[in-house]
Amino acid sequence: MNNSFGIPAHLFSVCQANDTWSMTPATYASQFIKEMEKRYGSRDRSWTYVGFEFREGGPHIWFPGSHDSPPRKHIAISLSTETFSDRQRTVYQLAHECVHMLAPVVGGGAPVIEEGLATEFSEDMIEYWCGNTNKQAYTSTQKYIDAAARVRELLVLEPDAIPRLRAVEPAFNQMTADTFTRAGLNVPPALVDALLASFPKD
Repeated sequence: MNNSFGIPAHLFSVCQANDTWSMTPATYASQFIKEMEKRYGSRDRSWTYVGFEFREGGPHIWFPGSHDSPPRKHIAISLSTETFSDRQRTVYQLAHECVHMLAPVVGGGAPVIEEGLATEFSEDMIEYWCGNTNKQAYTSTQKYIDAAARVRELLVLEPDAIPRLRAVEPAFNQMTADTFTRAGLNVPPALVDALLASFPKD
């Protein structure tokens, strides 16, 4: 705590000695969006990011007003309750969910390439912002470990694969093997199939 309100330091903005303001989820999200667009291409700007909340259960994106007519095209991020007292977990979860704002899909599942990319990006962000050089150990769920490994295989072969793919097809869930061909990527068919597979729900 660095305030008199009992609010965890990583959630409370204060002016620092060098006349900058401390990082909060709002400023982290701004940095993450900037960095992911630099790496992976522009997000779908028809959606408006309206902020984050804490909720029991796992982190995810959701869509306030999606049942309105017409839908509002607002997107929000839910973080797990653990992030309220854990700065590094906040950075990790927020960075992961920001990647899903590249090409939001209401009610749709994500392919392995999208979840793997979100995991890889979140690990990079906790290394950069939190100094965690053991970043991959922070991902503990096997299906996310596997998805990130497939994405890293892709990026070793073709470091700029994601922006090239998204220049052909911006939405991950609409990508096909032909997207890889049209993007001019030399990727083994087995890896393409693994990346395009539906991410396991269980």
